[in-house]
Amino acid sequence: MRAVTLASGSIGEVEEFTYLGSVVYCTTGGNHQDAQARLGKARSIFRAMDQLWKSKIIGRATKVKIFNSNVK
Repeated sequence: MRAVTLASGSIGEVEEFTYLGSVVYCTTGGNHQDAQARLGKARSIFRAMDQLWKSKIIGRATKVKIFNSNVK
C-alpha cells in the first residue's frame, strides 16, 4: 500500500475504521462486525430510553411510534 501524505504529515494505516456509522475492516469489509456494532448501538439507545418505556403518562400508541422511528 502507498502512504497518503498531507501537508501536516502522513496518515497511518489502520485495521478498522468507522465511516458514516458503519465499521469497515481491512480484511473482511465488516459485514458481521458491522451488524454487531449496529445491534449494540440500537440496544444501548433502547436501554437509554428506559424511563420513557416505563412512563404512565405517555400512551402506548406514542411509545410504538417512537420505537418505530428511533429504534428500528
